[in-house]
Amino acid sequence: MKETGSFKILYMEDDPGLGRLFQKRLSRLGHRVTLAADGGEGLARYHEYSFDVLVIDYQMPVLDGLQVLRKLGENGSLPPVIMLTGAGTEEIAVEAMKIGATDYIVKDVDNKYFEVLPLVIKDAVQRYRFEEEKRRMQKELERSNKELQQFAYVVSHDLKEPLQTIRGFAKFLEENYHQQLDDQANEFIGYIIDGTKRMERLVNGLLDYSRVRFKKTEPEPVDCNVLVEQVKQDLKGIIDSRKARVTHDPLPTVLGDERLLLRLFLNLIDNALKYCKDRPPEVHVRAEAKKDFWQFSIKDNGIGIDPRHVERIFVIFQRLHPRKEFNGDGLGLAICKKIVEIHKGDIWVESEPGQGSTFYFTIPGGE
Repeated sequence: MKETGSFKILYMEDDPGLGRLFQKRLSRLGHRVTLAADGGEGLARYHEYSFDVLVIDYQMPVLDGLQVLRKLGENGSLPPVIMLTGAGTEEIAVEAMKIGATDYIVKDVDNKYFEVLPLVIKDAVQRYRFEEEKRRMQKELERSNKELQQFAYVVSHDLKEPLQTIRGFAKFLEENYHQQLDDQANEFIGYIIDGTKRMERLVNGLLDYSRVRFKKTEPEPVDCNVLVEQVKQDLKGIIDSRKARVTHDPLPTVLGDERLLLRLFLNLIDNALKYCKDRPPEVHVRAEAKKDFWQFSIKDNGIGIDPRHVERIFVIFQRLHPRKEFNGDGLGLAICKKIVEIHKGDIWVESEPGQGSTFYFTIPGGE
């Protein structure tokens, strides 16, 4: 961001005495001042040269300050504009700010406003440059995110093709040369097929994570009771086979993305069922209204988590258990975290080994 104490200033003022006084005082501070005797001349100067800030008197012949502002706005974004007036009203000040003025100063008969004007000019230029840099960085971030999204899709597609080829040939060997190969060779073929399946699941998981991370959402009312009941239906086979109980208190309607919130509940409840051994799983969902948000909790009676690992489990590809013990690729909770962040909330877990876990997340709303 450009930082300098010297600015190029265009001052539109129909009083030549005030114009020269302004030019003299601001030039002493190192600024370069161009004078315009009315709005028409000011517009011509503006289009002819580049300025860091415009100072415009409200009462001018031909075009007043508000008319000048409107015409300047027709050309797109404006530099910082400070409106000066000796006879303006609050309504004029409000209108000037609405149509693009950065600040508004009332002239006084003793010309004391000249003492604060340099500070107002400096502040206006610095704020403008800060906003410009912020907009530039936002555009750069959007461009970078778009490139990352495209990269994820392309890489995932390019990875899938060779994986399918490897698995296809491995299956061909398994089906057509099983009798001609020894037990060790057949075992190795099995490893190849399992490895390609797991790699494909990872690729699909990355795609899911990418879709969630870059998804543009339009919040709408979502009944969380309906979401949890849908999850229970989706997981009915697991719930029945494990003799599990999934219950919930009356849940609120929140503003959010329905598909993402469904995925959030699905991942958390599925994990609660998965990480429970030697007993029928019990999962309970509730929500508590706080001052500015709803705090949801999903409590289970599973194996629990060592408190040392409660942050690590939300990191992509992080696993606490071997695959032989529990299936998974370390993506589910990372996706949950991203969904909650998209909804401007927080997610965390409280747990002790052998005592079950309670996952909490927040969604704006509440009381």
